[in-house]
Amino acid sequence: MEQYDVIDSHVHYWEANRPDRPWSSDGADIGPPLSAEELLRDAAAAGVSKILQVTPSIMGFDNRYALEAAKRYPERVIGVIGRFDPTGSDVASRLAHYVAQPGMLGARITLIKRWERWLLDGVLETFLAEAGRLRMPVQIYAPNQAAPLREAAKRHPQTTFLVDHMTLSHSDPTPFQRWDDVLMLSDVPNVYVKVSYFPEVAHGAYPFRSVQPYFQGLYERFGADRLIWGSNYPPSRSACTYKESVEFVADALPFLPAADRRKILGTTLLRALGLH
Repeated sequence: MEQYDVIDSHVHYWEANRPDRPWSSDGADIGPPLSAEELLRDAAAAGVSKILQVTPSIMGFDNRYALEAAKRYPERVIGVIGRFDPTGSDVASRLAHYVAQPGMLGARITLIKRWERWLLDGVLETFLAEAGRLRMPVQIYAPNQAAPLREAAKRHPQTTFLVDHMTLSHSDPTPFQRWDDVLMLSDVPNVYVKVSYFPEVAHGAYPFRSVQPYFQGLYERFGADRLIWGSNYPPSRSACTYKESVEFVADALPFLPAADRRKILGTTLLRALGLH
């Protein structure tokens, strides 16, 4: 593998459930906790130079541990995409305070469980508008909602959207049935797509040949300047090793020129977050 900095845009570290920082029943249970130290050890072993911490939904809207570890390891953790509650009448003031926290680079919305219809029901409109005003990127996981997500991004052209996992769901037996809707997101210039789920929807071993044509189609529509790699580690361990997740983009895709691999594996993320 060619040597350059690899930045993982989608990893999770989190604490054990405890009385003063309880887990949320609304979030996705992704297994036993993984400390920041364990995550950084695993990332280094896989060839990842730096990571962007994504507070997992199991933590509800509590970002304290995410920010504490980012502060402890500034050379390895570029920052945090945290959790923010977009409901309520005081979104503007809360969001301004939220994004002013040192190390906080954006907010993630997960449209699962009781939050599933937030996009469809207009719950996110004030939040998305305020995020654009504050120039704060929004990372959003909207399983099978690429079409309404496209319309939301068009309504909020000042807001940078980072679309998690290509809107796919690993539990869907036919995850690519709405793939045309995903490709149409390329028409909206403020949308970036995180190619962070291919191993988990491949239903086969590395180098995941069944999904490589889908990656190529995405690349042809978006280009390397709007695609961002992420491992989704540790949940991705159900599909592959951490190192295989890296090598899928770094080595296994013959249609990717070296310069574009470097973009997808790091520099596009930095630019989307305003760090480059």
